[in-house]
Amino acid sequence: MVRYIFPKYEIELDIPEEVYFPEEDTFFILNSIEILEDYRFLLEIGGGSGIISIVLANRNPKLRCLITDISLSSAKAISKNSRLNHLENQIDVVCMDKMQALKQLCPDIIVWNPPYLPSDEETELFSMEDKKMLIGGKKGYEEVYELFKYLKQNSIKTSFYTLFSSLAWSKDELHEMKDKGFSVQIIDEINMFFEKLYLVKSELSDTDA
Repeated sequence: MVRYIFPKYEIELDIPEEVYFPEEDTFFILNSIEILEDYRFLLEIGGGSGIISIVLANRNPKLRCLITDISLSSAKAISKNSRLNHLENQIDVVCMDKMQALKQLCPDIIVWNPPYLPSDEETELFSMEDKKMLIGGKKGYEEVYELFKYLKQNSIKTSFYTLFSSLAWSKDELHEMKDKGFSVQIIDEINMFFEKLYLVKSELSDTDA
């Protein structure tokens, strides 16, 4: 395990090889997301190293965070990194599936840097761990849409921030999401080599909550 220093965010992280290392998509979220003063409880799905919640908790002392990850290695790394940055009183971590967490909670905000690449012949050669971290389904966004469906079915009113890739998703999808009862907006977008990433914020419309 190697310790990494992130001077811009004033944090340090111990990141094992098998845990997702913060990349440009992670920093894109951190540089674009807005945490309102009245937000008190954040749920992060698939926290990896924990960097997103750790930075947001460090910026917002009144914010409590629960980070979930289905990987035990990630859950252990998150727990260690929250202590390393003296945020153990603000951050809890649970090794569980995203849906299990939502069944018991009603967070003010959900943040998820999801697997967003579509599966194809090339990705079939990826390791099982890489597939879990990078592949979001045949189209690339099925896992995120599954969460949208769950939020609506259970009338969960929360601000949900997530990423989409132009390799699998287009802005035309916004109309479909609005038709399904969500207020949706693109908060920011960034060009990255062979793709464009979109940070999307959504909330269940009042008429559907």
